[in-house]
Amino acid sequence: MTVPTLKFDAFLLPGMDRAAGQARRWLRDVLGEHPAFDDAALCMSELITNAVRHTESGRDGQVRVEVSHSEKIVRVEVIDDGDAETVPHLSTVDEMDVCGRGLRIVAFLSTDWGAARLDKGHAVWFEIDLG
Repeated sequence: MTVPTLKFDAFLLPGMDRAAGQARRWLRDVLGEHPAFDDAALCMSELITNAVRHTESGRDGQVRVEVSHSEKIVRVEVIDDGDAETVPHLSTVDEMDVCGRGLRIVAFLSTDWGAARLDKGHAVWFEIDLG
């Protein structure tokens, strides 16, 4: 069995409203025409938006995005500056709610996802495996 070689890249960006758009452009440069790009870009945008909206990252902080990828796998991790009121989790939303579906989108589009508490902040990740 051959283990795929993963390429790695990281991007540190200011925790502001346009962070997700900047990260999507960067991800296009990293992944090029990878078949998982669209789903990965949407999931990454959701995680960055959550980090900016719910943690110190969005209060003059930063968001770190790490990407590991091969021809068949894309793994993205978004690391926030911490001080969120809750640990990232799937929330229950009503039909008319305008927020609260981000992690549900990530769970639906990805092969796997999770969140880990760090010394300061959280790392929320997803993986898309086309294999």
